[in-house]
Amino acid sequence: MLLSGRGRADLAAEVTGETSPQLVHRLFAASVLIKGVDGVLETIGGILFMFVSPKALSSLVISFTAHELSEDPDDWLATSLRHAVHNLSSDTKLFVSVYLVAHGLIKVFLVAGLLRKKLWAYPAALWFLGIFILYQLYRFSHTHSLGLLALSAFDVFVASLVWLEYRSQKQPPYFAR
Repeated sequence: MLLSGRGRADLAAEVTGETSPQLVHRLFAASVLIKGVDGVLETIGGILFMFVSPKALSSLVISFTAHELSEDPDDWLATSLRHAVHNLSSDTKLFVSVYLVAHGLIKVFLVAGLLRKKLWAYPAALWFLGIFILYQLYRFSHTHSLGLLALSAFDVFVASLVWLEYRSQKQPPYFAR
């Protein structure tokens, strides 16, 4: 279908009745909110992970994967989880805990700044998203995880929305030009 010179954002705006900047702002707010909720959950998960004993964690994973493994003894995810928990060293557990807490707090801090339209938060968010995207793609090159690829694609989408929102925040209103 040819859009006769109109872009997808224009078509979406026509369907929803919003202008393109309004649509971009709504998408920006929704994606940043998702990142904020994810940051809170990562922080809570990292704190809980820090204080759960390896034995309790192993029992939890065994109970969560028991049904799946009874149906499919070769289930990749369930066997991988069991293997990872069984071989979890205290150093790895500490690293994962600190990583989740730090990553989650950075997200929450940046989301708070973005939602309050603080200009410093936009370049900071772009910088951190860029670093996370590069790391995720590096990990993808070793693991070939489609989940990492999907997460990277979502982060690229969010980064582009942050950039568009940043540009709109820096520009004076149309009538002031």
